[in-house]
Amino acid sequence: MLKAVILKKIARHLPKGGKTDSHYRRLQRFFAEARIDYDQLALMIYRLFGLGKVTLTIDRTNWKWGKSNLNIFMLGVVYKGIAIPLYWQMLDKRGNTNHLERCELIERFIKQFGKDNLEMIVADREFVGEKWFNWLTNNHIPFAIRIKKNSKVKNHHGKLVQIKELLRHVSHQETYRHGRILTVDGCLVRVFAKRDKDYGLVIVATNQLETVDAMTSYAKRWEIETLFACLKGRGFNLEDTHLTHLDRVSKLVAVNALAFCWAYHVGIYKDKDKPLKRKLKSNARPQASLFVLGLDVLIEGLRLVFFNNDKTVLRQLVSFLTPKPMKIGWG
Repeated sequence: MLKAVILKKIARHLPKGGKTDSHYRRLQRFFAEARIDYDQLALMIYRLFGLGKVTLTIDRTNWKWGKSNLNIFMLGVVYKGIAIPLYWQMLDKRGNTNHLERCELIERFIKQFGKDNLEMIVADREFVGEKWFNWLTNNHIPFAIRIKKNSKVKNHHGKLVQIKELLRHVSHQETYRHGRILTVDGCLVRVFAKRDKDYGLVIVATNQLETVDAMTSYAKRWEIETLFACLKGRGFNLEDTHLTHLDRVSKLVAVNALAFCWAYHVGIYKDKDKPLKRKLKSNARPQASLFVLGLDVLIEGLRLVFFNNDKTVLRQLVSFLTPKPMKIGWG
């Protein structure tokens, strides 16, 4: 089956029974007129993977189509090496989010699932700032967020310096926990640091002042990058879309998010049923991800549905959109 988001291309590959132009107009009408209950979609995905108390990771992905900026601010759940998409916001601008946009996205999660199910927020260094840090702390929401090396802090003499000055001694061999509680962006934090492969400083701040290792928590942030890779080049080529109306792009993201979760859920059960020997890459991650494994199985199953009218396979496929799927009878 086709892994694409360009409506005209999808229309050409839909099952027989109508002209390409007719299929194309139906797809256009869907993204123009369909109403999606994003809270119900998030609830379905949350239950699909049996999620409970979770660590959330936030990030943006953006690109241009013509003169239009497509900027997606995503909230995902850290889950077994990849982020599960729950909520997103289309930004009508090119750059970073402000603290109100971040708070709104987190509040959508809290309203639906409760603060008790929010273990921690992890994010990269573009998600810093006094209003944001203090909102998280005042609302008793733990965070582990990378900060910039030029962030201003007080040294032991009480002089304001760039934080990198306090961390010059950090080596490749350690994750360093600074001895003093520091004030970063107006918030009391504990700071952890290490060197990356290029000997650059990675500095993570947490408002959990007794946390054993916030660096380990922060490392899970990378899972949302893996999600973006699945939605884009490795999976559905989201950046190829010709849609530019933000509401329609949001609906396209919803379709892609559901398709990703569907494929990933298939991959989990396929690997459990018939474990594959997957070679590890240099970063110690398997070459063939559970998403790719599940997507291949899903595509093969859909071929049987569309070309052989196999209703048994259809029932099996649909069952993978529930927490208790049926056994796969093909492949």
